[in-house]
Amino acid sequence: MSSCEDPLERTSVGIFSEENVWTDEGLVDLYVANVFARTNFLPGAGNGNIHELVVDACAGGYARTFGGWPAGYTFTQGAFSSQGTGNDSNEYWKWDLVRDINTGIEELNNPNSVLPADYKDARLGELHFLRAWVYFQKVKRYGGVPIIKSAQSLTQSFEEISVPRNSEQEVYDFIAEECDTAEALLEGKTLEYGRATSWTALALKSRAMLYAGSIGEFGTMQLNGLLGIDNADKYWQISYDASKKLIEQGGFALFGTGAASFEEAEKSYYELFTKAEGNSETIFAEVFVGEGSKSEDWERWCAPAVISGTTFINTYLETFEMYEYTDGTSGKLDRSTLVAGIFHDMADFIGRKDPRCRANIFLPEVQYGGATVWMHEGLYVNGVLETDNVDGIDVPAKGPARDIQRTGFFNKKRSNEEYLVGNGFALGGTDFMVFRLGEIYLNMAEAAFALEKDGEALEALNTVRRRVLMPDKPAITWEVIQNERAVELAFEQHRYWDLRRWRIAHTELDRRDGKGNKYSGVRWRKDYDNPGMYEIIHTTSGTATDSWDRIFEEHHYYFPIGLERRQRSPELIENPNYE
Repeated sequence: MSSCEDPLERTSVGIFSEENVWTDEGLVDLYVANVFARTNFLPGAGNGNIHELVVDACAGGYARTFGGWPAGYTFTQGAFSSQGTGNDSNEYWKWDLVRDINTGIEELNNPNSVLPADYKDARLGELHFLRAWVYFQKVKRYGGVPIIKSAQSLTQSFEEISVPRNSEQEVYDFIAEECDTAEALLEGKTLEYGRATSWTALALKSRAMLYAGSIGEFGTMQLNGLLGIDNADKYWQISYDASKKLIEQGGFALFGTGAASFEEAEKSYYELFTKAEGNSETIFAEVFVGEGSKSEDWERWCAPAVISGTTFINTYLETFEMYEYTDGTSGKLDRSTLVAGIFHDMADFIGRKDPRCRANIFLPEVQYGGATVWMHEGLYVNGVLETDNVDGIDVPAKGPARDIQRTGFFNKKRSNEEYLVGNGFALGGTDFMVFRLGEIYLNMAEAAFALEKDGEALEALNTVRRRVLMPDKPAITWEVIQNERAVELAFEQHRYWDLRRWRIAHTELDRRDGKGNKYSGVRWRKDYDNPGMYEIIHTTSGTATDSWDRIFEEHHYYFPIGLERRQRSPELIENPNYE
């Protein structure tokens, strides 16, 4: 009360005019942080709304989770229509985030701004990166979308705010320009972990232009040029150049190189995804703080029954088979041996697998949370299959329901034992690596191959394999590239989109009754008297595959705009076969 300051002259807490915001570094930081927090890097993180997360992460890799959730996965069942997709993907059409980013860019570019130039450049660089990212999320779903570079106003006429779609190619060009702007603004600036840097912008350019190149390579021009890419090599080259610069000048290094054994390679590869901060491979990570407003709950969906509850995210036998054996031979199994009466030595069946397989997928008898994960549905004792515990036997007759249901496999990547609490789980603080060097090597391999730089392509791909002691590939093909991305980047939000951009999703993801290609799993039966021996039963019963079809038709490469949106904005043209 003795202060000379008049309390009536203070600005009320929580109430700031636009003039106040754009003259105060602290308030600008809050504005940009708010935009970051609303940007989807890991879909559904922390809110339990993981429908698109599951489909994004490894299409053809994740089973349907549990019976009550069919609605969330309707677009895996081909439920695209003139009404839209009817699921979480509708979030990616929203434009409020674009408007707020545009507002920030306009205000920071105001020539009358009193903020220091270096400070403004850093925040502008982040906002241009975010605008590029948001547009990338839109274009990979819808194709061409309206490019809006200024904040629309309520005072504008309907005709002014009803913006037509730009072409898909124009949107990719815009993304490249935004990445260039962000890179230039952020160059040489040291920002704290979790913020976008010049290298982050370059990584996005590497990925987005890879998508454009492959759409040009494998897609077709449609709607009088509104959809499609007519010069694939232009975008392959941009992606190649961005990847090469990042690898050679970025100062990043593959994590876990120098492993002396397959066991060490498996351990370091697993740790790559649970220790993003301070990791030599991390280019940009979405930071989670555990309990709090910025959290994720990955362990809730993936962790085995050493926690509690039900494992929701299972993967398929087909994904397990993508991983080669350590001598480089195919991981494809002779399924005629996956029947009752034939036992397999797990040291051979699992122990000889690519270390990334064991690091990415929970398999029988793995140690997790200080306990053994039992995944068998029965235990052979003296040749008799027991399903009730046997006195004097220190192994359960069967594993917990959480660990034996559905496919017999479930996701381990990013399942962090640090966030297991008692008999439950805590909201996780395992950061999600949005961009890492391993992806950039594979982006470079693909772009180089498309540009007929086979030697560079092969060396980039083999560099990734050597990290886990897998033998070099002697030659490179599209099939080699596609499988290497599947196993290296599994469960990291790539597989579904890779299948789409390569235009092979209509064969890989369309798995219906009558086609004979439905996803499958296994049942494990342990032989107590012969340690390490299991009877492995191939099955589709109890998996996602016996309850609903996966449907992907050729027009599904573009999501529908939707009738309601087109009624609100008549300038919008619908994508093919959704009228």
